[in-house]
Amino acid sequence: MTDERNRDLESYLARIRKTISDSERLVEAAKLRMAETDRLLEKQGLTREQVLAFRFTPEQREAVNRELARQGLPPVEDDAEIPAAPAGGFAPPPPGAPLPPPADDELAERRRKFGMMMKPFQI
Repeated sequence: MTDERNRDLESYLARIRKTISDSERLVEAAKLRMAETDRLLEKQGLTREQVLAFRFTPEQREAVNRELARQGLPPVEDDAEIPAAPAGGFAPPPPGAPLPPPADDELAERRRKFGMMMKPFQI
């Protein structure tokens, strides 16, 4: 019985380690993309804050939306949709901050299941 439980536990921990390594790879890829974006913006003489401050005329917005659609991205419909950058750039939420509300029921269910799965490991 304990051998089977140990195997289950090791299997479970192996899945957690794989998830962590996959997440670390995704974070690293995002950091590389951000660095590449910053490099390309710098090459154009721009910063992220300047790009976020862009406001478009209706004609410009049409051209921007065509390009965004070509790249498979959502359109810019109104200047109010463009978020203002925080003073220091991107700021992650502080540790222990509540999660934002789930976008759909599937996400809420996944979060609930994950919370239940992690209960035995809480300190």
